Amino acid sequence: MDERFRAAVLAAWQGRVGAEGINAAPATEPELRAFESEFGPIPAEFRWFLAACGGGPVGSEWVDSIRELPGTHRKFRSEFGPPRGWTLAEVFVIGWDGSGDPFGIHAPSGRVLVEDHDFGGIHELAQSFTGFLAEGLSLSAEPGAGSDGG
Repeated sequence: MDERFRAAVLAAWQGRVGAEGINAAPATEPELRAFESEFGPIPAEFRWFLAACGGGPVGSEWVDSIRELPGTHRKFRSEFGPPRGWTLAEVFVIGWDGSGDPFGIHAPSGRVLVEDHDFGGIHELAQSFTGFLAEGLSLSAEPGAGSDGG
């Protein structure tokens, strides 16, 4: 995610009507480190998003803030696995969709995935977190913007 795209995300995020009522406060470095000490590293692009934007709606999905994220990770961990738990593996969960399905960033590929508990299966929401933001905030993503890891 390059600096131009980050600036576009910030402008879109802060320029939304009613943003002060729906956007969570940006995460502080101590909050980010505390989360990481319990749950492990936050993917770089999402870590930037938490620190710069906080959390809130991106398109039709609600992206957790650093204050909601620990509860999400505890809930996902407690519900993961057989016989009827979540099967979404190697994913850093960033929120729950409107149907109560977890969605997050797939560590090996960077894709944003969701697991559908109603109809089954794991589905791609976006090819990258950058693409997820671009689509959800109606921005233009540059080619390769999600592949530089930072």
